[in-house]
Amino acid sequence: MKLFILLAIVVLCASTGHAQNGALNLADFETVGDGVTDDGPALQRALDALADVGGGTLFVPAGVYLIKTPVAKDFAGMNVHIHGVASTKMPAPPTAGGEELAGSLDLVSEFIPATGISDSAITLQNIDNLTVEHLAFTGIDGVITDAFITLYLTDIKHATVRHSEFYGIATFAAIPGLGGGNIIRAVRSELSVESTVFLGCASNSGAYAPIIDNIEWKKFSITNSIFIDYGLRSYFGKLGLGAPLSWINLAGVAPRTPDSPRREAVIRDTFMDEGGWIGITAFPHLWGFPVDPIDLIYISGLKMNVSNLGTAGHQFFNVRNVLIENSHYGWSRNTGAAIDLYGSGHAILDNLTCIAEADRIRVDDRTERLTVINSTYAELDSQAGTTTEMQTTPDDDPVQYVRQQYLSVLGTEPEPAAHFYWADLLVRCGSDADCLTQQRAALGQFLESNPPTNFSIAGNVVDEEGKPLSGVAITLSGSQSVATVSDAQGNFRFSNLATTGTYTVAANKRHYSFATDSQTFVRPLGNVQVQFDARLNRYSITGQLGKLTGGGVPGVTVHLNYQQATATTDANGIYTFTDLPAGENYTILPVVKDFFVFGPTTIAVNDLSANVTANFIARLRPELLTIDHSDIALAVDSVSYLAQPVSIFHPLDLTADDLSRLIIFAKNLEQVKTMSQVTVTAEDAQHLVYPLPIEFVGNVTGQSWLKQINVRVLPALGAGRCVKLRVIVDSLESNPARVCFAATKSGS
Repeated sequence: MKLFILLAIVVLCASTGHAQNGALNLADFETVGDGVTDDGPALQRALDALADVGGGTLFVPAGVYLIKTPVAKDFAGMNVHIHGVASTKMPAPPTAGGEELAGSLDLVSEFIPATGISDSAITLQNIDNLTVEHLAFTGIDGVITDAFITLYLTDIKHATVRHSEFYGIATFAAIPGLGGGNIIRAVRSELSVESTVFLGCASNSGAYAPIIDNIEWKKFSITNSIFIDYGLRSYFGKLGLGAPLSWINLAGVAPRTPDSPRREAVIRDTFMDEGGWIGITAFPHLWGFPVDPIDLIYISGLKMNVSNLGTAGHQFFNVRNVLIENSHYGWSRNTGAAIDLYGSGHAILDNLTCIAEADRIRVDDRTERLTVINSTYAELDSQAGTTTEMQTTPDDDPVQYVRQQYLSVLGTEPEPAAHFYWADLLVRCGSDADCLTQQRAALGQFLESNPPTNFSIAGNVVDEEGKPLSGVAITLSGSQSVATVSDAQGNFRFSNLATTGTYTVAANKRHYSFATDSQTFVRPLGNVQVQFDARLNRYSITGQLGKLTGGGVPGVTVHLNYQQATATTDANGIYTFTDLPAGENYTILPVVKDFFVFGPTTIAVNDLSANVTANFIARLRPELLTIDHSDIALAVDSVSYLAQPVSIFHPLDLTADDLSRLIIFAKNLEQVKTMSQVTVTAEDAQHLVYPLPIEFVGNVTGQSWLKQINVRVLPALGAGRCVKLRVIVDSLESNPARVCFAATKSGS
């Protein structure tokens, strides 16, 4: 038995590639690595095994691995590191010559994407932290579409592609709903590309396909990287097949969340050749997403050979803020503009060289503000609301001043959001010396405090009893805009906020008031804690029980279905309920008093959100006269005026039907003008109800308050029996009054 267990452990370790050490080796999964045999299934097995052990590292040894079978893996929130054999060769600096820029990184761990026009080569999903490094991805000479997408990353919290090479890969396919293919596509992810080269890669500009596409993206950065039209291998690349939309595209951003509120793109120390139709695009309107402006595009140390296709080096739509510094645009012989901006908030262009045919800067009239500082260009075509051109000494350049202050005080370059923030403040001072002195002093104090790059705003909401209040809408505005709601414990949190900024956090909940409903923080030097004290609003319901003829009905009890509350109307018929919690549903019910009835019978107030007036109309219902202290109707024969009991059949035979007529008397019928307004019914002992024919309705002489009603008796009422009479007017029913009939005709 022990031997069996030992053998099982050995087999398990072998099948998972030494998983007990937290690292797997692709060679352990039956790869060939000859560039001819399909190693897609082996890579799939390796990724499956990596997921089985909860993530970790997959090492790709030297070899050429053909990926003909698509590979895809969902890692369910794990951390994954895929790396090849490292080399010491790094990308050339952006200022290097062509042969240096086109040089290989000498990576010996190489994938060949070969999944064709409809499938992506490698798809990785749902990873917390992903690193892909020291890997080469190489196309096949003569193939128009190597793979739809070479590296497809979706729902990656933090993805880094580092020190890798993409050589001669082309994708000219287009799939409905997915658009054109890419070399790298990141969806709902943060993507960072570092020290990576793209040599002679191509995609389909006709399908708006860039080399790197960011869709529903959260953050993008690229540093020390190269995009060039060709390489130095046996075939130079595939740009001859067609130009991509751009080297890098920033499509629609992902919805902002409390822990991911910023949408920034950063390009540093990178070279871009002219092969892209446009160099860098920001097209948030692509893919049909609602346009949510990009917060910041920050470019520093870029060298670009601008397109010869009559387009632009950059074309940015709906970017709130732009800062481009220390960058070079040139070489082109046919372009529309080095920089083309549409709908920006404030674009700052500092220390730029725009030469050859790439010597034009173009800005549309939806851009609020453009500032160009110490830059070389031939034409500034700006329709911005405010356009400022500045020539300063090096020490007075606001953008470079901020940079130097960070370097001298903190020993580091400014974080992009901070660089724009302080440069923007200094630019807005213009030539105002006092303003400049004040803002420079503020920058100095800020840096001396050794501020963190990011901070968070957290807090909680409590009610008047100090209990947590959930469901409170918490909004953040100012330098960043995002919203959340307090949880079951009344807590909320916004994180990853740039320390440089102004932030207002506000609380709102229907039916609640707050002691302070907003708080503002300017350049906080650490995490911020906030508390909101809420109080449930309370209101009143009041009204009058008034008569149609004026005045109110006093002494009426009014019920409210809130803790069985009651109120009594005052001398003017007024009632009031106070201190009622907002948001509840209430029903008001006056209790019938004497012969008063109320219309409506009840009033409902739903979702109480203000003081409410709920009035009732008090009406007197008809009252049949009865003999004192009894329910016996005051009723007489219409001919003899003899009191009941009366006969069903009249002894004098005065009518053709030989039936008796009965006179009854009722009050509270002042509103009755015609006989048709009145109904009289008789109810027998079996509760059968008979409408009685009415033959006359009129005032009693000398008694205007009293009505006489003549009705015809029906044989069905039965001789020798009693019935209850009721008078009904306008749906108001009188009291029941008893009438009895004689067993035989009177006088017979």
